[in-house]
Amino acid sequence: MSVRFKTIALVSAVVTIFGVQCLSAGEKEESIATAMVEYLISARAVIAQNQKLINDASQGDKGFTAAVYEQQVRKEFLNRTSTDITKMAADDFGKALSDIHQSAKQVITDAQAQINVPGKDFKGFNPAAFGARVGAVLQKRSDIQIKQTSLHFRATYNKPDDYETALLKKFTTGTKDQTHTEETTVNGKKVLRYLVPVYIAKSCLNCHGDPIGAMDISGHKKEGYKEGDLRGAISIIVPVK
Repeated sequence: MSVRFKTIALVSAVVTIFGVQCLSAGEKEESIATAMVEYLISARAVIAQNQKLINDASQGDKGFTAAVYEQQVRKEFLNRTSTDITKMAADDFGKALSDIHQSAKQVITDAQAQINVPGKDFKGFNPAAFGARVGAVLQKRSDIQIKQTSLHFRATYNKPDDYETALLKKFTTGTKDQTHTEETTVNGKKVLRYLVPVYIAKSCLNCHGDPIGAMDISGHKKEGYKEGDLRGAISIIVPVK
């Protein structure tokens, strides 16, 4: 477990035991932002682990339901943060994590017809598509915003704003352990912004690797990335109360 994940586990434990009121305003929002990003990373990992099943054209009903997803993401998130997503306290921290978890479960439920269509291999339901849908559903439940963004975005909803663009450029020359946390204002309101870089894994190369310019299975042009290259970032905005 990295230093960052140990910090998350410690913050999560403090919040779970004592409640978010034991943290200052900035610390509270930072703990929420960090944990929610870790949740999305865990959730994307679960989708990636089930990608072969989801794209299996020989099967109809895959059995990858919201309940199955919850079992798997609970384990993944617990391993990363020592926090049980199914046993959250009824405070701001717990509500934020519950909101993103319930949003993810809704996305899985809403995608059942897409996941289970027989005779089709590429379903268009991968970690990136899943993460985008989670962000959209979360926005209807919460005043917290989370999105996946990149300098080389494929869809307009992933387009970085000026703030994200500057940080993505900075991430390209930094170390892989870097993150960015800052209290600032958005539309005149005080918020905490938190960005975590996302790097190309081996499993990403089928769609994002070589040969550059060739069409991938989704109909997009491959970017020619190599394993370990910066793909983009997960960006979150949490209102500071």
